[in-house]
Amino acid sequence: MIDVYTAMALDGDSPVPLYFQIQSCLMKAIDNGTLMPGNKLPSERELAAKLAVNRLTVRQAMSELVNEGFLTRKRGLGTFVARPKVEQGLSKLTSFTEDMRKRGFRPAARLIALEVQGADKKMAQSLRIGLGEAVIVIERLRLADEEPMALEISHLPAGRFPAFLTLRTEVSQGSLYDIVRDRYNVTLCAAAETLEAKVASAREAALLEMPSGMPVLLRERVTFDQNGIPVEYARSLYRSDRYKFMVEVGQ
Repeated sequence: MIDVYTAMALDGDSPVPLYFQIQSCLMKAIDNGTLMPGNKLPSERELAAKLAVNRLTVRQAMSELVNEGFLTRKRGLGTFVARPKVEQGLSKLTSFTEDMRKRGFRPAARLIALEVQGADKKMAQSLRIGLGEAVIVIERLRLADEEPMALEISHLPAGRFPAFLTLRTEVSQGSLYDIVRDRYNVTLCAAAETLEAKVASAREAALLEMPSGMPVLLRERVTFDQNGIPVEYARSLYRSDRYKFMVEVGQ
């Protein structure tokens, strides 16, 4: 276990709250490399006893760092320094597989569902098809170096992609964008996206291996082909402790 106590000199007379002082000391240790990704921290009880503070003070400091993505809790194991967040730009249309490979990760997908449903109002509007028309629904858990990163549900108009349900192996192992390009000669050229925060449901949190009730980043995307026709409506939930999005703005 890493000893971080020596760097945590607290000032009880300071107007700065003790929890914030603890938080700042932990952040300094992370920034200067004293604490490295994957290192286990002392328990709340151990830190409280060593620093002569209330356990709730330590809990508040660590909980905020967990919420900000600098620490991560693993049930039954303890609290660890988190790996740096994956940063993805929004200025270029890329698949998850392509994006992870560029960053040196091993992308993978765990196929949860591959089926045909009737289009609800949201699907029909996004794909410009009739209400109730057949839609291929692909739900996958996206992984990087075997760590869950996102839960993704893609919707494709079934009439445009015949026999898609026979491609279970390709869908579970490869890039959806590569499949529609190589097998159906459909090139994805542009997308309209929205981003917002939401609280993960119990099911979503379990699949993403994160505590129930944790915030996630909801990304909704409608992707268009070379003729401006909608091809995919995707709804993706990203772990907020492992992911952040970047937008470059020019003048």
